[in-house]
Amino acid sequence: MSIKSFIQEEILMPRLQKAQVLAVYDPDCRYGELCLGMADDKRRVVDAGPSSITSRAAAIEGLSALGRHEIDQLLIYVPAAKPVEEEEKQRDPFALYLACGAVFPDGDGDTYLSICLKAKPDHATQVRDVFAKDENPGFAVIDAIGGGFNWPNLRALLSVESTRDILFALLSPSDRQQDALKGNDAWVGEVKDLLKGSIGLSLKTKGKTWSTIADELWRYLLFSEFMFDLPESLPESLSNVPHAPGAAKPLIEDICERLRNDRRTQNVYVLRAESIESKSEGLNLVEACSHIKDLGIKDTFPFEERTFLRNAITSLLDDDIDQAREIISGHAASVWNGKGESQAQWYFLRSAVSLIECCQDNDRALQDHGKSMDALIDFYKYMDKYKSRLRKRNCKFLTDACQYIIQLSFQKFKSFISRC
Repeated sequence: MSIKSFIQEEILMPRLQKAQVLAVYDPDCRYGELCLGMADDKRRVVDAGPSSITSRAAAIEGLSALGRHEIDQLLIYVPAAKPVEEEEKQRDPFALYLACGAVFPDGDGDTYLSICLKAKPDHATQVRDVFAKDENPGFAVIDAIGGGFNWPNLRALLSVESTRDILFALLSPSDRQQDALKGNDAWVGEVKDLLKGSIGLSLKTKGKTWSTIADELWRYLLFSEFMFDLPESLPESLSNVPHAPGAAKPLIEDICERLRNDRRTQNVYVLRAESIESKSEGLNLVEACSHIKDLGIKDTFPFEERTFLRNAITSLLDDDIDQAREIISGHAASVWNGKGESQAQWYFLRSAVSLIECCQDNDRALQDHGKSMDALIDFYKYMDKYKSRLRKRNCKFLTDACQYIIQLSFQKFKSFISRC
């Protein structure tokens, strides 16, 4: 489908069918021809460009015809910016149709770039690259994107359609998909075009097997996500490692998240990330990034999870509970939390934060109960009973925490007594 047809059928028509009246504001005069081309016996299109007086009269007549059921839909094309402020709407003779029907554009999803990305979801990187060079590319330029990349062999062998699904299958194919790739090498030429066009990867390997291509693809994909997430420049030792262009960032991040969150691919992801992180792949990320304290928010590689854990502990020791809680919350569902001692360490850290917050709450409560000896004794007795209830439920850590709180309270209790 051409971009012109996509805008007509997928963007404008649904709004006309729902509201019957649609005002299209177009200061760049980009959509005039396609709007006028939508006119038919039951759909009237009024061009507000040539003459304000005649077009205003034509619009009013169109609205009347709609009320008489002579037509089913009315589209007003206004080659000007959409009024936003009330004063602007009062000056705009066509604001009436904006109020009584639908409007285009309506929100960030109606920008020209957003529409082109929706029309060409398999070629998002190329679309963004075109817009980076020209903010207002013509319809012909958009239609030409992806025209030569059909990848029939890949789609047939992997039994998937979209570029996103093809990439996912190449990274972690099922047994059936892997057998299909092994039995046919006609897809190799297609995969080079696909990887170049979708994520900017120019394959260096001369191998024609799935395993050699997958090795390079995994390294490129994970390192690209790591680079995109890094708040500062790459270390000098990593500056020449191939990575994706900025236009491919949404696709790269989406595939990585999908690989981490899908239980069918988590184990493969863990093994690949550990291998790429190590010295065997020539990256040696741990040593190269040892001086970096802020690695972003994602934990693409296992060493990042260790860094986030250390940062959370440091925040806790510095009494920055909010920062510690933010780090813990952001990595609660990390793919690395289930490995080795990580799960226990993060659990202990969460418990420590809860304990400190509980101590702070009870410290404030103690002030309210410390006005008299009776109130202080009653508060101590309440805390002791609470600890007993926890013990019956076998909540060992919380019981110990409660004991710690009681000890803190009792210290202040003794201090209070000594002052009396």
